[in-house]
Amino acid sequence: MAIGQKLEEARNRKGISIREVTESTKIRGDYISSFEAGNFDINLPEVYLRGFVRLYARFLGLDQDATLADLDVELGTASTKNHKKNLGSINTSDSTDASELSKKTPVNDNYYSSEINSRGWLKPVIVISTSFALLIGFVIFLLSKDAGDDLDEKQVSVVKELDESSAAVYEVQKEVESHLLNIAVVSPIEHLIICDEGQDPKKYYEFKNLPQGWEKTLEFKNSFRCYSSSLENFRFAVDDGMEKQVNGSGAGNFSWPTL
Repeated sequence: MAIGQKLEEARNRKGISIREVTESTKIRGDYISSFEAGNFDINLPEVYLRGFVRLYARFLGLDQDATLADLDVELGTASTKNHKKNLGSINTSDSTDASELSKKTPVNDNYYSSEINSRGWLKPVIVISTSFALLIGFVIFLLSKDAGDDLDEKQVSVVKELDESSAAVYEVQKEVESHLLNIAVVSPIEHLIICDEGQDPKKYYEFKNLPQGWEKTLEFKNSFRCYSSSLENFRFAVDDGMEKQVNGSGAGNFSWPTL
């Protein structure tokens, strides 16, 4: 049975609508409809496509690994996935990632929080503006030639590539979704770092010497990565979802969404 049919039948068995799925998972309704129709060519980076499919399968109570295996077959990439490390997987023993996060911000003995401001929106705007300017300049150059000259295939190809480049950048920027990360500390945590991986450059939040009962709400784009010196004392919820506890104890890191 095709993956789309499995997803649709599982949703119908639960007696819920696509709108209800969207409200619970925060996955856009048109994405849900495309998944159930077996259409996975929706201009999404593969890491987010796989994350959304896994999240939808988990919501429906389906086997997540089996569903992703079906997706690999659907995409024709099953033979290449066995040797690739999935982005965003929970890994509480990855000391390299923890070290990398720890070095991003200075250490201070006093409790504090710091935000490294970024302008992730600026780069796509510059790319779009540059592409648009190149397109306009090229068209003006062509119009300055004899009116009777026809565009050759190479000229048509350049104009098309410039136009498609601008459109692609706009689509990627449009797909960036904002989420709210709600943090709760159930026992003291000495060191906590949150990395907003949807920003370009990435944005980091660092907190030290957090007391029991401490809470914080942060906004992030698409995904985040976290390092905590005491994973067992950390709780989090995304948007209005249920509060979750991270598997593991002691120092470690994990990511959301879990792929």
